Amino acid sequence: MDKYEAFEKLKKYSKNLTSVSYEEVYDLLKNGIKFIPLPIAKVRKNAYIDRVRPNKGNTLYKHIDELGYIKDKNVIENILNSFGRANNPHQVMFYGALETSLIDKPRLTAIAETSHLFRVPITNCIDGEHYTVSRWETQKELSVVEVVFSEYALKNNPDIVKSFENQKKLLQGLNLEQEEIAFHLEFLKFISEEFSKKVSNPEEYKISTAYTNLALLHPDVCGITYPSVQTEYFGVNIVLTPEAVDQYVKPIICSTQIVYKKGMKSLIANGKNYCKEIDLKNDIEWKEHDSEILTTKEQVEEHLK
Repeated sequence: MDKYEAFEKLKKYSKNLTSVSYEEVYDLLKNGIKFIPLPIAKVRKNAYIDRVRPNKGNTLYKHIDELGYIKDKNVIENILNSFGRANNPHQVMFYGALETSLIDKPRLTAIAETSHLFRVPITNCIDGEHYTVSRWETQKELSVVEVVFSEYALKNNPDIVKSFENQKKLLQGLNLEQEEIAFHLEFLKFISEEFSKKVSNPEEYKISTAYTNLALLHPDVCGITYPSVQTEYFGVNIVLTPEAVDQYVKPIICSTQIVYKKGMKSLIANGKNYCKEIDLKNDIEWKEHDSEILTTKEQVEEHLK
């Protein structure tokens, strides 16, 4: 089987991923298509990554370890049991959001990706759901594979268009034959759409997860970036390996946020608590915001009218 036949088979798999195993998908990518295209980009040093965890009511997290990638073995073994967009069952990854020209506060992307309120169009939560946002800063320039070939994302995000044009130039500069360039572009478009699709069953993530794990075999690659589905591709997500986080990313601040929703209207407001400086060795020292920067019940009701 050559790579063209393997690609056609992969397209067939994508129409019903519940009927094929992850191992079959991974093997087809690795040994069928073999040399899969990897559009490598750089995340600059001192870039901010926002990550979100839902709270249980008003209960505050005690240590930054609870806000980073999952370390609890019980959670990994018994709760992390389904595919994510870039992880296998029981495979730990660090998911976060990057700043874009359309969403300059990456916490908005991170909250939209985390909160179930944004997945169901008409949902009421006028009392608010509580979340904790942690901000992490890159300590060096990181190499990632960027997924920027989806038509959906190209229609909505000029940053993605810019990245797409840059990756296309890099591809065309490799002195490949036109047939090879056409294959690479079609394959990358297909992979990008696998990352961009809205799913109802986590099994549908098998192709994007397999591609991620193959990309991470590259010695220079720390993770992958892709457009945020929940923000209609205005935002961008990043996934890093735990090893990359431990070596190259540092938590700097965290704060609580509250999401209110009534029908199609929503509001993301400051919670009461924040921490301006994270100490990895000690518990989070939470402080309370002054009341004037908090949103009142009357303001929430007025916004959700």
